[in-house]
Amino acid sequence: FKRCYRRNRITTTPPGLLGGPLDWLTSNEDTDYPPIDYETFKRPAKPGKAVNVWTYIRLDHLYEISEDSSTIKLHLTVRLKWNDTRLRFSPSGPSHDAKNRIVKPESIWHPLLRVLKERGHMEPLETVRVASSGEVTYTAHYDSEVWAEIDFRHYPFDSHKFVVDVSSYRYSADRVILNMTQFDPNRVNLEALSGPMWRVVAFNQKSVPNKRTVYLDNDSVVEIEIYVKRRAINPLVVMILPMFLLGILSTTPLFLAVEKFSDRAAIGATGCFTIVMFFFVVNEYFPKMGYLTWLHYYTIFTNIYIFGAFFVIMAIQVIHKKLGGVTDLSWKERWTSSQQQQQQQTQQYNANSNAVYYYGTGMGRGAHSREAIDSEVKGEDGAIGGRRLKENEDDDRGGSGLKGGERSFNMSNENSLAQQYNDKAAYGFMYGYIFFNFAMFASEYENW
Repeated sequence: FKRCYRRNRITTTPPGLLGGPLDWLTSNEDTDYPPIDYETFKRPAKPGKAVNVWTYIRLDHLYEISEDSSTIKLHLTVRLKWNDTRLRFSPSGPSHDAKNRIVKPESIWHPLLRVLKERGHMEPLETVRVASSGEVTYTAHYDSEVWAEIDFRHYPFDSHKFVVDVSSYRYSADRVILNMTQFDPNRVNLEALSGPMWRVVAFNQKSVPNKRTVYLDNDSVVEIEIYVKRRAINPLVVMILPMFLLGILSTTPLFLAVEKFSDRAAIGATGCFTIVMFFFVVNEYFPKMGYLTWLHYYTIFTNIYIFGAFFVIMAIQVIHKKLGGVTDLSWKERWTSSQQQQQQQTQQYNANSNAVYYYGTGMGRGAHSREAIDSEVKGEDGAIGGRRLKENEDDDRGGSGLKGGERSFNMSNENSLAQQYNDKAAYGFMYGYIFFNFAMFASEYENW
């Protein structure tokens, strides 16, 4: 009954249906292999002995390293070899095909491998070839997404070591031993394994005969070690370089004269608003972690630096005003006030001139000649002009002609105490920013 069942299950093509030479394949097909009495759940070893399985694992490609889910996606090719004397057969000829047979993986015993810490298990693509001597060659292709411990504290100059474990999920180390074949890491094409965001710098694998896994079992495990580095050119250009330029831009107001308050305040405020908006934009590119990375610290320092420079600018302006200094805004206000006063005096002069003229023509008492009226008005205008000239001369001398003892806008900056404070702050901020950037990049480059 078993023989008839096996024949009907395997031989699915009736003889003579395909025609020609293909009929020879179906007519000579060995439908009694594996043997009828073969037990797929029985290990090919003596009781109490472990099955030695020669193992070779190849990393074909590293698809993705996910920062959000802390997983890596990779493609593995696993090749196993072991001896099963129950599968020996007599070859029908000297050719290679006659000495080897392709069987279904579920029809024979095999160690049933698993990729530890795999997320969303996918069935591998398997092929099994059996030689006439009973040597079994098992090949499987795995597309796996594996959870990995990823430390992003040095982002974007981070490098990582990923360890992927492969073991049997049915048999422990006392029943199946995965022995590594001789592996030469120099034969691995690392550039072919790399992706657009990561570069594989080293790849190695080793056999651990008795490892305690997450299932609290002592399993025979093959460890795959993958060393990767991030390609940092994209974060450098997109995130770090704009922040560096914003820091330099926020320092430039300190190199302007303290009298130019409007320009200094405009540039400083622009830098503050820009860095805040830029932080919210680049925050989407940061790894979603509960700790701070190198880029977080760099961004925080840049924010403190820009806001600190703006605070120093405003503090120096307060000191400058307390010391009696003037700014471009105060001179603009004085110039506007002077223009308004001159316009009012002109209007008053025209009104007085018309009133006296009409009064002197006989429309009222005390008539005067037109020449006397004009000389009187011109005399008043000359007195006003003389007072303005005296005020302007006092302004040029920096004397007491200005209200509150204000200094002239043309005063030399070397004589201004506020300007000296400003110069010291400018060089302090500049050297401090350069030193901080050099220290940050030097330390991370060493780690990277």
